[in-house]
Amino acid sequence: MKRLLLSLALLTNIAVASPHLVTADADTFAPELAQKALSLDIAGAEPFGQQTFAVRDSGHLLGVMVPGKGLLRADMNACFIGWSRDGESLTNLVPTIGFNRFDGEACEDVKGVGVISSPGDREVKIAVIYTATTLVETSLVAVVLAYDPQSRSLLVDNALSQRVNNASIDSVPKIRRFYAAHPANTATFDSKKYLARITAWCEEGNVDCNDVTLDSRSKLNGKGILLQGKTVNVHCPEVCDFRGYAFENADYTYTFITNDFERWTMNISKGDQVTDSVEGTMR
Repeated sequence: MKRLLLSLALLTNIAVASPHLVTADADTFAPELAQKALSLDIAGAEPFGQQTFAVRDSGHLLGVMVPGKGLLRADMNACFIGWSRDGESLTNLVPTIGFNRFDGEACEDVKGVGVISSPGDREVKIAVIYTATTLVETSLVAVVLAYDPQSRSLLVDNALSQRVNNASIDSVPKIRRFYAAHPANTATFDSKKYLARITAWCEEGNVDCNDVTLDSRSKLNGKGILLQGKTVNVHCPEVCDFRGYAFENADYTYTFITNDFERWTMNISKGDQVTDSVEGTMR
């Protein structure tokens, strides 16, 4: 009986140790949220009180996410996520509906929030389900967020968000099952000029992969691009050695190449001419 009780206790501890959400007080962040939202041209911002959560793992606070909504450029409602690392003040805002890939959609409400990643995953993935409207329809739109433990930052996983919405998946449990059935390996290229997330959707160990997504953003102007591409390998077909990734965008090619897996080079080329080249790290 003692062994049984001990086993149950261990299982209980393991379950608690997985990343999970705990209801948090949105009022703590409301004044700061409204003030910081002005930097996004959002006026009258208010938090979704019932959808504000602390993200915890193994008893540790990863941060507090505060979904907010306000009037964007006096034109339409837009939404964003306030992120607090310490649970006391906001570190930054993460634009969602009304911005970037979700530009042109007006935000109405948050219908659900939930963790979709599994214990042991390098990144904690959180899905937020919004009600959004366009000129022709009202629909549920999913935005998947990724928590990077190294930088302790929260950002939009555009690659996974795109796949989820293309599959018309509109609930947290369904997204969780979709994500479990479509494992992906994400690496982050970091340089002085660009921050790029590269996601390979092939099975782990598959060196030759033709299903890779690039989500790159300029640190200088904030502009981003989302492209599909493939891995770059040498010495094929005898022995394929992985060397990086390549992505096509009309006349331009984006490559990420390494020879020692410590330093990486990102090249942007038009034809045979390299228009930009930066060195960085991949983690």
